[in-house]
Amino acid sequence: MRQHPQFMDHILWLLTSSVSESLLRPLLRYVDRAPVGTTFGDVLQPANPKYRVGEVVEVTFVGANPKNSAENQTHQTFLTVEKYEVTSATWQIMHNDASWETRFYWHKGLLGHSNATIQWHIPDTAQPGTYRIRYFGHNRKQNSPKPAVILSFESTPSTFDVVTTW
Repeated sequence: MRQHPQFMDHILWLLTSSVSESLLRPLLRYVDRAPVGTTFGDVLQPANPKYRVGEVVEVTFVGANPKNSAENQTHQTFLTVEKYEVTSATWQIMHNDASWETRFYWHKGLLGHSNATIQWHIPDTAQPGTYRIRYFGHNRKQNSPKPAVILSFESTPSTFDVVTTW
């Protein structure tokens, strides 16, 4: 097989050059992609079935760039911690992303893939009961040459119980 050193030098330059990165960044930065076989909001790491006061609930989702949510205000929060009220048979929001007890982490991956991890540090004031963590986001989809479209999604994984003692 015949080698073309000049061609190989150009390929190497493109792969290692900050110039190529700066040219590709605008194209890759704004498009979100869920891994094959998943959709935005799918749970990658679910909550445990039971927690005690003082422990940390952590759930990881197939995520999208949080900047998309700033551009489209369908939801006013990235997350909610909700408690099931048996007497009214409804879910009540106890915390959101503005609460000191919650954390939202966005993990940027390659080729538009990313994960979102939500933590709830269960406070001493939490009442025993059934809870859930909900994730709200927006993904940017683009089919060239059409303009990008922002799509909202939400995820409600399985519930978990908070207890005061085992």
